[in-house]
Amino acid sequence: MKYGAVIVAAGMSTRMKQFKQLMKIGDMSIAERVIVNFQRAGVKDIVMVTGCNGDQLEKSLKDFNISFVRNPDYETTQMFDSAKLGLAKLLGRCDRLFFCPVDVPFFADQTVTEEILLMDDNPDIRVVIPRCNGRDGHPLLIDSRVLPEILAYSGDHGMKGAYESLPPGSALRIPVEDEGAVIDADTREDYQKLVDLHNRRILHPEIRVTFAGTTRFFGPGTVDLLKEIDRCGNVRNACGKCGISYSKGWNILKSCEEKFGYTIVERQHGGQAGGSARVTDKGRDLLAVYEELETELSELAEERFRILMEKYRLAGGRQ
Repeated sequence: MKYGAVIVAAGMSTRMKQFKQLMKIGDMSIAERVIVNFQRAGVKDIVMVTGCNGDQLEKSLKDFNISFVRNPDYETTQMFDSAKLGLAKLLGRCDRLFFCPVDVPFFADQTVTEEILLMDDNPDIRVVIPRCNGRDGHPLLIDSRVLPEILAYSGDHGMKGAYESLPPGSALRIPVEDEGAVIDADTREDYQKLVDLHNRRILHPEIRVTFAGTTRFFGPGTVDLLKEIDRCGNVRNACGKCGISYSKGWNILKSCEEKFGYTIVERQHGGQAGGSARVTDKGRDLLAVYEELETELSELAEERFRILMEKYRLAGGRQ
């Protein structure tokens, strides 16, 4: 199952009277935090829709390995128009996708997990909406099979109108204990609430998985390279996206294939672009093993961390 995410960050907040996407909470901007939240939950194919101060925002996020779509008409269109641009970008690229405005940066990993499990257990559900303290929140989880219907919606009620226009029973609200899912940075008071929430959640364990034999040879950098190859179909371009030389990229792939004993990238020579490449079925399975292991270990570490922090009565653990 391939997951993606659309983050809408095109507008300028009239109530905050400043560009809140780059406002800091702790040592990260609001835009950085919502990206990291998805990446920590195992969502890798992320599209951000930009508009206001688009060049500045995209430059600040250049190291996060996400895609961008620009809404040049952000001043005269609604957030749902920006959302459509991002959703269209992911059409055909994933089985399910999350949707979230940029100013909801502190939804919990557990909320993402609960939404996924709910959709797994209810095959007729096409949209899952988290709900906390009597309020609908974010991120939404959308089955890609209803993207054409959502993209075709032209009513006046935005994303909510789009998913409520689907056949009865398609959308389901799930109760969550996650105040971060319903706090957005719409006002100065909301921003302060996010700062307070950050201070309560500031400490967390971070798991980085690396496969090793006699030496380490397969980790986050290799995973990023394979995903870029899968996305663009060209090793040279993928290496450029990952910030490594073409020769280094092939040395990484060769080393992995020698260790695993099978081909993970097939290459066809020739053509104006210097040939093409594809991740093999075994390579895709290897990525799935890596991502599932990383997610499971992160969840175990998070829970164990919380228990130990409570046991030793230390402040700062995730609440």
